[in-house]
Amino acid sequence: MSDQFQADRTYDQVYLVFVDTSGYSTIVRSNPRDRAAHGFDLLRERMRARIGQVSARHRCARSDLWNWRGDGGFFAIHDDSESVARDVALEAARTFLTLDLRHLRDEFAQAGVDGELHVRMAVHKGAIRHTGEGRTGTIHSPDINLAAHLEKATPPDCLAVSEDVYRTAGRYAELFAHVGSHEGKDVYLMAGDGGPGEAAKAWLAGRGLAGGTPVHAYPERPSSAEKARLLDAAGAEVLDMGTALRTSSSRLVTTERPARYRDAVLSLLRRGGVYRCYLLDPSSDAAATLSRQYQEDMTRKIKDSLERFGRFKERYGAAADGLRVYQTDEFPGFSALAVDPRQSNGLILYSSYLMGTSPYGVIERGDMPHYLISPDAGRTYARILELTDARAATGQVERVV
Repeated sequence: MSDQFQADRTYDQVYLVFVDTSGYSTIVRSNPRDRAAHGFDLLRERMRARIGQVSARHRCARSDLWNWRGDGGFFAIHDDSESVARDVALEAARTFLTLDLRHLRDEFAQAGVDGELHVRMAVHKGAIRHTGEGRTGTIHSPDINLAAHLEKATPPDCLAVSEDVYRTAGRYAELFAHVGSHEGKDVYLMAGDGGPGEAAKAWLAGRGLAGGTPVHAYPERPSSAEKARLLDAAGAEVLDMGTALRTSSSRLVTTERPARYRDAVLSLLRRGGVYRCYLLDPSSDAAATLSRQYQEDMTRKIKDSLERFGRFKERYGAAADGLRVYQTDEFPGFSALAVDPRQSNGLILYSSYLMGTSPYGVIERGDMPHYLISPDAGRTYARILELTDARAATGQVERVV
């Protein structure tokens, strides 16, 4: 039986063990509320039992479940001998990840809890102060915030430790691989089902390389309904850039219903917005080169698009005044659909043209990966915006509709 943390006392070198469910929403969606709650209770009790067992074996002075909210929480472990607290924290966390988690999945199945159970775990250490409020009390410690953030950054079914823990990990150090940094501290990771190489790959898959920014990626061009959602979000301006804009122009004159994309364009124009389109000059050298590369009549496709844009404008008259179509002799190298791109809440959906062929023939432009970014992407967003501006200003640019 471990001692309680005492009120109004500061404890140094407290090991904080965080555990949280990864994939929580799949379990909640797949089960009645009471059954999902029962599953998370099993998780809490399995972790509590493991820490209690290891703590008793090492005769650790204090090991409390400090906080638990739904699908996760954290334990505070302390002993006057720091190596005891360290052994309890790291041994319990490792055993839970490599052994208890498998048994817990079996318990979920036996209890009829649907969904995949995955966990993220993190260990950090620092000083905490117990205020004496409530059963476990309120604690004040920036180290708790760091540990919580580290756990959120940890890949599923992995255990992360901060550099503070790794420096004193002793014989446990060989279990961990240095994978990067988080909030100014080096991070070391152990993958539950693999060695250091698996840990490094898991971290890179979730966090990416240094200096990167998150983007939304799609294997191919999003549907017209999804692109219409982008247009619906526009306040003043949409830029649509490509080679022939065949898909966009076709959607403006389609006879199919619902005409979701056309309705979004008309709604933008009727509220005073501008829909600005850029495509290749059909007589340009770039159009001729693409015709050879893609083995298609690019000139004809561009002229067909121009005819459809003109037909749309003729049909809707004054309501379509905000449609402006330009042609340029510069090959863009990418397509882009930009929504209020110079505003702080702008969005750009773009795709780079891959100039090559697949085993099945020429790669269609719509089959190439597409990426949605916002100004939160920092330099990536600024770079794409620069390229769209250059497209509108470089070479021979002429308004044709």
